[in-house]
Amino acid sequence: MNRRRHPPSTRSYRAAVKAIVSAVQRRHDLNDVELADRLGCSASTVRNAKHEHANLDAVTLASMEHRFGPGTLDPFLALGGSRAAPLADRLPDIDPVLDIVAALHRLIAAQHSSSEHGYLITSQELLAILHELRDARIAFDTLIALAEPGLATAPPATQKWFRDTFATPHKAPAPDRQSAQPRPSAIDQPPNGFENDALEMTIEQLANRYGVSMEQVELWMRATDETIASGLARIEQAP
Repeated sequence: MNRRRHPPSTRSYRAAVKAIVSAVQRRHDLNDVELADRLGCSASTVRNAKHEHANLDAVTLASMEHRFGPGTLDPFLALGGSRAAPLADRLPDIDPVLDIVAALHRLIAAQHSSSEHGYLITSQELLAILHELRDARIAFDTLIALAEPGLATAPPATQKWFRDTFATPHKAPAPDRQSAQPRPSAIDQPPNGFENDALEMTIEQLANRYGVSMEQVELWMRATDETIASGLARIEQAP
């Protein structure tokens, strides 16, 4: 059932700011004077905001998010039906698709019939994969940021990263004829125990454990996801 969202008002705005200020002070153990020093405003400004006596100006409000991290202003943003998402402060170290695949794999595993709560994904299971979910969100945000303004308007370093990561086919370096050794062929199916290890380890840790590249780990994850998805489909189709 869709709940009707009331339009923002001065009253709801001040209540949201009060919640923000109170949460920051509680989380960081700051009194009014200490918080004011962090924000570059007066203690009376903090007190008025906390007691809903006045509106907090936009610069001070933005300083809250800047000082105390993404999500600090979520009570305010919720008035418009949204929440904050952190911007990547640097380009990803690896293909962001790997982070998305890792999160998808953990979600499918959490919803498998053999998981602790079966098809139901609980808050505890989500908490266990919170790191992967956040990495996937950053990966999606990175790709969206590249798509929305268009690559031509992105900084040169971002353009180069995008071309190197997606637009240019990767070519393996020419082997040294004197020192090159035959490379083992890629294994299409994950080894025994991989699915359980993937529930506890990052892609990099899995690559180190099995002595393969992170690209190979991605292939194994996709193969595992397909196996789980096929099993779920068969169960749903069963009478």
